[in-house]
Amino acid sequence: MKRLNKILKHNKNIYQRLNFLNEEKTNILEKNNEYDADKKTLDKEFNVGLIVILLIIFLIITLGYYLLVFQPQMQELQDHKNVKINQVNQLLNASLSHDANKQAILSKIDSASSVEEVDNIDVYAWASPILKNNLKEQIKSQKDKYNRVQVNTDNTSNILSQNDANKYLNTLDVESLSKTSISMPDTVIIPLSLNRRQAASGLLKTGDSVDIYNTNKEITNLQTQDNNMDSQLSTSNDSSNQSTDNDTTTANIPVNSSDDKKLVGGATVVSILRSKDSGSVDSNIELSQYPHTRNYTQSSKVDIEQVIMAKSSGTLDESQLKIILNDYGWKISNYERLANIGDLDCEYIIMLEVPRETTQDLINNMDTLLLAIPSYDAPDWVKL
Repeated sequence: MKRLNKILKHNKNIYQRLNFLNEEKTNILEKNNEYDADKKTLDKEFNVGLIVILLIIFLIITLGYYLLVFQPQMQELQDHKNVKINQVNQLLNASLSHDANKQAILSKIDSASSVEEVDNIDVYAWASPILKNNLKEQIKSQKDKYNRVQVNTDNTSNILSQNDANKYLNTLDVESLSKTSISMPDTVIIPLSLNRRQAASGLLKTGDSVDIYNTNKEITNLQTQDNNMDSQLSTSNDSSNQSTDNDTTTANIPVNSSDDKKLVGGATVVSILRSKDSGSVDSNIELSQYPHTRNYTQSSKVDIEQVIMAKSSGTLDESQLKIILNDYGWKISNYERLANIGDLDCEYIIMLEVPRETTQDLINNMDTLLLAIPSYDAPDWVKL
């Protein structure tokens, strides 16, 4: 029994010793674990800090690239796109706002990814055929019963045949095409009282086409000009001490001034009257022959106004007078043209077919109007 107690006591000591060793080993392990945990924590915090620093550096680089490189490039690209888009909107105006071709050009501009690609888009080249085709369709739909259309461009109305209108469109650049519209002629016939210098020297016939310009300067006959010149000279002597700028008036504006304006193109001459003072014809023919003297004298006097009155009353044979009276006024002007001498003081009343919206301007500026004969529709006597 004693022996057993000794053994148990000895085992107890061993157990206590082993337990102490186990506790010491556990403490060491716990310390090691705490050290490892602290090391892991430090490593983790270091890694997190490094990542944060790297992220901050990346964000700074990205923001710098965006502000210094990417944004200026995008702004430049957008500016170039806006220029092209504005060109499209100016050329292809409201009437073509929903046109498929216009939308295709805008899509092409919007999809461009570089400034060079945007600059290579030639808006004018793309817009020109679109505008021409649109205007030619308007010509077909807006022609009147005489196959004419009214072409409105640069605040000027031109009445042209369908063929001439198509030819005219081919002469216009893309900017002029964008400002051009086609409408059905809405015309009136008005009388214009003009002197010879205004009336294309009187070399006009019924049916001729003329262009009407406003010269912003009163166009007078030679006799009137001489009187005006004398009065201007006397006025100039009386006011010699005044400034030249103060003496300047609208009478000093040259005919080819920048203020000249074409009001109507292709106006048709409906009728033309020449003043009756040109209707008196006096002729005297003398013939002398040598060495045998022979004198022949013939005198005649014709008052065309009296002839017309006699014709109207039926007292004269119309068949006998037709040759004399037919185009009598134009014949006088044409013979004067051939002879290079004529009456420059005669007056004309010309009935013209003009667009209705130009009537007020023509009436208000009658003294400053000038009729011009377009070379594309010139009379037969014009040799170019």
